[in-house]
Amino acid sequence: MGKVIQFPGPNSVSPDMQRLMHIADEIDAIILRHLTEGDIDPRDLAGLLAHRLGSFMRHLEQKSLLWDVCEKVLKTQAAID
Repeated sequence: MGKVIQFPGPNSVSPDMQRLMHIADEIDAIILRHLTEGDIDPRDLAGLLAHRLGSFMRHLEQKSLLWDVCEKVLKTQAAID
């Protein structure tokens, strides 16, 4: 099973991006483990991730700008027109 989020190779990005890639890999490992084990419905997992993102965003400024970016990324990753 492939990674949920694909980033460029570690040698072509900044240290900050490398840290984000590491975090993404950790999140992917958790998601893929539960999907592979079949102990959670993918729709429930998507709802859980949406809930967590909303909770994080609640405390941020310029939510509408961040939401626009999140929506574009989500649509691209999910192949939604």
